[in-house]
Amino acid sequence: MSQRVNNSRQTSNTNKSPILIRPNVGIVVDVILTDEHSRIQKSASDLFSTGKDTTIIGNAVIRPLGDEISAEADLIDYPPLDSLNMDVPLIGETVELVKIGNSTYYRRITRGLLNTGNAQENFNKNVFELTEPDTNVASSYSKTSQTGTSGTSGTDDRDTSLGEVFEPNQVNRLKLYEADKLVQSRFGQSLRFSGYNNPDGKFAPTIILRNRQNDFVKEFEQKKVGDIIEEDINRDGSIIVLSSKEHQLDFQPGTVDDGGTSDFETKIKVFEKYPKKLKDNDQMLLSSGRIIFSSKNAEMIFYSKGNYGFISDGKFSIDNGKGGADLDFGDNVNITTDRNSGNVSIVTGTGEIRLNTDEQGNSPARTGPPGPDGRGTLRKEPMVRGEVLIEILQELIDEINAQIFATPSGPTSTGPENRGNFSKIKSKLDTIKSTLNFTE
Repeated sequence: MSQRVNNSRQTSNTNKSPILIRPNVGIVVDVILTDEHSRIQKSASDLFSTGKDTTIIGNAVIRPLGDEISAEADLIDYPPLDSLNMDVPLIGETVELVKIGNSTYYRRITRGLLNTGNAQENFNKNVFELTEPDTNVASSYSKTSQTGTSGTSGTDDRDTSLGEVFEPNQVNRLKLYEADKLVQSRFGQSLRFSGYNNPDGKFAPTIILRNRQNDFVKEFEQKKVGDIIEEDINRDGSIIVLSSKEHQLDFQPGTVDDGGTSDFETKIKVFEKYPKKLKDNDQMLLSSGRIIFSSKNAEMIFYSKGNYGFISDGKFSIDNGKGGADLDFGDNVNITTDRNSGNVSIVTGTGEIRLNTDEQGNSPARTGPPGPDGRGTLRKEPMVRGEVLIEILQELIDEINAQIFATPSGPTSTGPENRGNFSKIKSKLDTIKSTLNFTE
């Protein structure tokens, strides 16, 4: 027997005035998400110059649990308790109705599954079976007075899914540490403010922002919906960690498989003082499948008090369309490529390549008289082209070996007496050419 009938009998037995039932929970029948919703009518005052009263976007059409007779069209839409910190419910979800002054607001009840909450498909239809309007006026008034809603019924299509596009998914709740502040969404996003999030239980303020729960939890660890998990900085979606002191980042680059092995292949060779453990300092980790940094109209500036490096399985490239580049190093510059096939190419088109001299012939090497700036100066000497040099030397040696001198007693024989030596020199000219370094 319904609570409505019980209350009605109590009222008639005690001869008191009808009791108004004001339940503080209700079932979500619909949610107003866009300005195309049928409940958004043309605004008479047009306060927002949109032609529509868009202030009700975010409202939820809710059937109070005490209302068993109203048609969906007659149900009230309630605003969220905090429209600037909104937690949008699903259709079929039970929410709390909060009365403040003369207004009533809704607030999600966050118990239940993290992903779907307490929502159920067709909940409104299955629990509240609509009846035909009562012909007895007194009976109709009794229902209206008890529920506080209209007794009008209707022929609404009452089949409801949890939403138009929402699909249930496994999202697990996160492990708690002492005094944590933790925010979790139904989609696997989370934000943790933690002070003791480390195995030693030492004070180490840490913030972890995560965009997606990893699939490893369900597929490989076989975790169920009710299992408690922890953020995984290597497998979760995009994640940002701001940690300090004893909070150690067990970071691995690349994609980590179910056995804990990463597919990242490049080993650290030249990075000096790479930390053995990522702890004992304020540090930040930003990890994602793709990272994009963009400076729209001003500088992008990187500072590092310590060493910095780029470690990649892929190719390093810089496409600098304008402005050129200035590189100033305070010590040796070493460039090492693959010892079997790696090439270094510097292509300037019609521009020049200068080694240890600038366009005016100035050089930091003190090999000549000091210039106005106190530095040594060198002539702007062009580089020699090996093939051309060999061709010229070959022609020169051939001419030496073919020369004839005119004497009073007649011309001499062809070539000098040591022309064999010149021929030996000619045979070694190819050794002038470098086997690894080339120019135009």
